[in-house]
Amino acid sequence: MITKVLIATLTLLLLSPASANSAVNLDIKTIDISASATNGGSQRGAALAVLDDGSLLLGGGKSGGELFTYNIESKSLKKIATLISANRRNNDSRFAINDIGILTQSSSAVKLLVSYPRLGLERNCVEVVIEQLDFNRLTQKVKRVSNWLITKPCVPISAVQHTSGRFAVIDQSSAYVTIGDLGYPQISDRKKRGDLGSIFKVSAKGAVKVSQGHRNAQGILLFNNKDLLAVEHGPRGGDEINLIKQGADYGWPFVTYGQPYGSGDYVRPTKTGTHAGFIEPLTYWVPSIAPTELVQLPKDGWGSWSNQLLLGTLKEQAVVFIKLDQKLAVVEQQKVDVGHRVRDLEVLPTGVAVATTDSGQLLLISLAS
Repeated sequence: MITKVLIATLTLLLLSPASANSAVNLDIKTIDISASATNGGSQRGAALAVLDDGSLLLGGGKSGGELFTYNIESKSLKKIATLISANRRNNDSRFAINDIGILTQSSSAVKLLVSYPRLGLERNCVEVVIEQLDFNRLTQKVKRVSNWLITKPCVPISAVQHTSGRFAVIDQSSAYVTIGDLGYPQISDRKKRGDLGSIFKVSAKGAVKVSQGHRNAQGILLFNNKDLLAVEHGPRGGDEINLIKQGADYGWPFVTYGQPYGSGDYVRPTKTGTHAGFIEPLTYWVPSIAPTELVQLPKDGWGSWSNQLLLGTLKEQAVVFIKLDQKLAVVEQQKVDVGHRVRDLEVLPTGVAVATTDSGQLLLISLAS
């Protein structure tokens, strides 16, 4: 069943003084896709990718590691693979597919990447896997091709958090991917942290670290196919958007605009309320909004927000419109309530934004006419 919600006069939560003059009114259609959501421990919305014909790939399901196709028009959900075996996960919704990246596609085949956490071989630690798959659209079969990255160190099971694993595809053979700190208690030791808290450029030939000092980057985007942007969670505030530069350190856990949790947390940041000594974010949020995926809106169809940024959030149950100037300075923001925790976000070939939610819904979002 599809429920159409016309939001003609949405109440806007203003994030900057410049927002006061340009209200955003949205048309939102909601479709129940709860069979694609993960219900191990707590519900988690599906990972999402959009194919060229407007159909979707979804990652999640009851076991977290299931891959589905979904047709919006016919509302047809079909399971095509299970990627995380039962003996490589706990009954926890965080053991689930984080993201799906489309490398190439034709009418008959799709070459794609998936990311997910799994237990190590001894089942006493957690690692993040970046895997290439081939999907035959004619037979609806999935072939496992190769692992592009398996993160090290493999960290204690109690730390299955902040896995990140979001893709920004570069071309048919490479992509950027975010790797979170996994809640690793020794994340402040740059040698021991290994691959954690980093952004990589990955290909079938291997992985090259681009940047480090990231806590939990849940969104990444090649803005205008040129500038790499990443958005990440801070502790109790200090969520950030960063312009990613080769070799740069973004400060976690040494600095944050957020605040430490209790004394029992896995790590306490060295300095709070500052980014001194490290690269400043393009913008940050205090208190936290819990940002997820970041997308660039189409060049047409979104009014003054065309070609600008759209960000999903968990805590705020909202999407955030963000406008950048030519120097990538944030000049305007608007946060619009959508009533759901947005887990993943993409744009359909029609220009409509599409989101998955932790309540097991698919949101089709456009400007109200």
